[in-house]
Amino acid sequence: MPRSIAAIRGNDTGYLAFHAPRYRFVLELVDRYLPRGGRVLDIGLSPLTRLLRDHVGAPIDTLGLETASNVADGIHHQFDLNRLGDLDAVAPTLTAYDIIVCAEVIEHLYTSPYTILRFLHRALVPNGILIVQTPNAASLFKRVRLVLGVHPYEMLRETRSTNPGHYREYTVSELQAIARGTGFDVIDMERRYYFDARFADMDDAGRGRRPRPLIGAIKNVVYGALPPFLREGVTLVLRKSAAR
Repeated sequence: MPRSIAAIRGNDTGYLAFHAPRYRFVLELVDRYLPRGGRVLDIGLSPLTRLLRDHVGAPIDTLGLETASNVADGIHHQFDLNRLGDLDAVAPTLTAYDIIVCAEVIEHLYTSPYTILRFLHRALVPNGILIVQTPNAASLFKRVRLVLGVHPYEMLRETRSTNPGHYREYTVSELQAIARGTGFDVIDMERRYYFDARFADMDDAGRGRRPRPLIGAIKNVVYGALPPFLREGVTLVLRKSAAR
């Protein structure tokens, strides 16, 4: 188990505990693909950012809307990736990263994912790795909701600048096509339920719905046993193609 996940204890509640299995999976992938002394960029600041820093034992650079990073020893680039679609946008210069982590980000962006991935492609070293995590647009419960006449996706929010919600979710085939169309080779793809349903609908402070130990544990087993194409989470490991 990655040593930094020890910071997430069984009695933690809220966002951190709900996402702990997903964080663990990201750290395992970083262990697998990061060369010794390699550089990491995390897109979108979250608790994962500090876990990455503690796990790698080196500065983690970040890019996000925030004015300053919560990881003091890395370089923070304040930039809205949606602006890549604007003709007058001045994007930061990002170079020579061995791994870029883009976890649960692209569904929050209204700019084309082709534009986003091309930008990240340029920031990687030759044969560098991009880890993309995002919800599965065709998961079982979205299909069920649609059959029942209920829209499977949330209404666009009014809080675009602070908490934009999901603009667009993607299927696995779409993600693979986007990756290949932006100069990446798909070297690994996982469809998992990597959340902890015992802590669903809770915020960072543990507010909201109370933990549901029994029903949440049952959901974890059931959701994890679904056929892969119906599971909630998708993770792609992409390698910068030597030909691009």
